[in-house]
Amino acid sequence: MSDLQDWSKRWNEENAKETIADKIRNFVSPPPPLKKQIMMASYRIASQINKLDYTLSKLQGYDRQLFEKVINSIIEGDRNRAAMYANELAEVRKTSKAIMTVRYALEKVKLRLDTTLIIGDVNANLAPAIVALRQVAGYLKGAMPDVFADLMDIEEDLQMTMTQYTSGAVPLFDNEYVTDEAQKILKEASIVAEQRMKQEFPEIPSVESASTPAGTQQGSATAAASK
Repeated sequence: MSDLQDWSKRWNEENAKETIADKIRNFVSPPPPLKKQIMMASYRIASQINKLDYTLSKLQGYDRQLFEKVINSIIEGDRNRAAMYANELAEVRKTSKAIMTVRYALEKVKLRLDTTLIIGDVNANLAPAIVALRQVAGYLKGAMPDVFADLMDIEEDLQMTMTQYTSGAVPLFDNEYVTDEAQKILKEASIVAEQRMKQEFPEIPSVESASTPAGTQQGSATAAASK
């Protein structure tokens, strides 16, 4: 069988090289073809991106509320309250940036999967996507544990897909090419997230611009007028 025919069989059918345990397991619950597994992973990642978009939308609404409170506190001259809201706003933006970075990284991982479906270059596209997915999921472990768990489940399934493709051999995820490509995915996502943050989130005003409380100013003005 030619290399092209062999690749096509692995791409569209189940792997023929199975252990006895594999045969029993596959008889009870046969795995889907490699192409279908990648399609399922792409769909599941798209679902997680939608969840992140929804969360970002809520955070952006909360961000606007806090921003207005900072501005109003500064206008009223309440420096302490302005600082309190500004600190909370900074934490919201820190979380938003992390989620936004994950969101764009997942978009690039999905693009890698979709590219694999089109051109079939599993080694060049799938392995870096798996490594990037594993790394980026860690950003959500505390903030969004449900999404983190789903992403780790997807990552595990993709690893099994790679093992299936390599005929049971352990795929190399830590070679220089895979590592560089994974870092490229994360770096590009971070740059895009940084740009979007600047576009969509106004700069937090300096609390130092808050003056003496308005009540004190009014009292001083009244006292001066009575003299």
